[in-house]
Amino acid sequence: MWTGDRIPPRYRMDALRPSRASPSSERGELPAAVVLPKSTAEVSAAVRVAGRLRRPVVAWGGGTGLMGGARPTSDSIVLDLRGMRRVRTVDRASCTATAEAGIVLEDLDRAMRRHGMLLGHDPWSRPRATLGGAIATNGLGYSGYLRGSMGDQVLGLEAVLADGTVLRARAVPRSTTGLDLKRLFVGTEGTLGIVTAATVRGFPVPEREELHAFHLPTFARGLAALCRMYDEGLAPLVMDFQEEFEVPGGPWPIERGPPTVYLGFSGPREVVAASWRVARRTLRGAGARARPDREAREFWRTRHDIIYRMDEVAPGVTGADLFLKDVVFDYVHVALPRSRVLEFRRGALRILRGYGVFPSGFGVWTQPELVALEMMRPIRGDRARAKAEVGAAIDEVLRRAQDLGGSMEYVHGVGVKLVHLMGRELGAGLDVFRRVKRGLDPGGRLNPGKLGL
Repeated sequence: MWTGDRIPPRYRMDALRPSRASPSSERGELPAAVVLPKSTAEVSAAVRVAGRLRRPVVAWGGGTGLMGGARPTSDSIVLDLRGMRRVRTVDRASCTATAEAGIVLEDLDRAMRRHGMLLGHDPWSRPRATLGGAIATNGLGYSGYLRGSMGDQVLGLEAVLADGTVLRARAVPRSTTGLDLKRLFVGTEGTLGIVTAATVRGFPVPEREELHAFHLPTFARGLAALCRMYDEGLAPLVMDFQEEFEVPGGPWPIERGPPTVYLGFSGPREVVAASWRVARRTLRGAGARARPDREAREFWRTRHDIIYRMDEVAPGVTGADLFLKDVVFDYVHVALPRSRVLEFRRGALRILRGYGVFPSGFGVWTQPELVALEMMRPIRGDRARAKAEVGAAIDEVLRRAQDLGGSMEYVHGVGVKLVHLMGRELGAGLDVFRRVKRGLDPGGRLNPGKLGL
């Protein structure tokens, strides 16, 4: 256990860094203590002790959460679960693996591949993110449409409740025995219980993966073509469709050009070939132009590289902090009905311009309903003003998505960054959520302040 000056500064914050627009993205607070349990029994004991001391408890994994979901308060006890990284079992016949919550996703994938399976969850943070954190946020990865979100892949789990009770949900593909208990801990960011292990679905290593890149003449035509592909029953391994915008004074050069889609399929060779025949026919009809295959290969090879910028280059300082020191860089990820995506795009770009914020990218990811918008605002000597303008723009963009029948987030969770919009998002459902929280955690000690709880 670490206390006082022995606590490393990395525990002040997760990946909600100072370059983001949130007022919570500055220094953060050191917790009162950091405990490093090695087993579920030790997690249970630590939670019981925290209860007697009336201390909040915050579970910690890879520290890659982008919304402040792992940020502690100064009186809290952080449970760093990274010492719990054993793969308990791999069942090739059942296509499952059971592992502890602190295992890094890439390590779990590597262990599963030794048995002819792969982990279906493949986010940008895979080399650093942990299994427990991915479950807590119900994260989505590059192959999310084909294999589902992290929560979709969880068959059963083990969790420690606020009173130290260990709950185990049976690891079966389907059950009609009342409330699906494991779903209580999927996407709830450690506010209802601390996941200590899980059984996840594995996927056979495919015979073939084939990716290509294309330019589309306009975003609207590209989106329509993608919608047709999905309606025809295609299930891409990866789909990343984005247009980019020039940003004056940005930390990296961005050249505006035609919208680009990276598209891939996997499976038996015959299935991949048939999928590409349908996809190419649709893309040709939309006026797509094929890009050199090396572009698609480079996209796929480097898809995780951005996470390394989150590594510390000095105590409490990451590469991203230095790289983005002169700008406020932020993003929104909203889910929308397909019919409202173009309307949202027009409105969102107009909102950003109104606040003096530059869009750097707009696109859809994994499926046509899931929209990503990236933005930047040079600081120009007034950091507080730049953050306030980007923050106000984001709030208006998110409210616009909600008004169009969408959800304000689909991949990173809520944490502390979006709590002020939870009432608008859930309506009466927020009170239901709070009642569940009070029932399971009457002292409000598990990750308080997150998700509007």
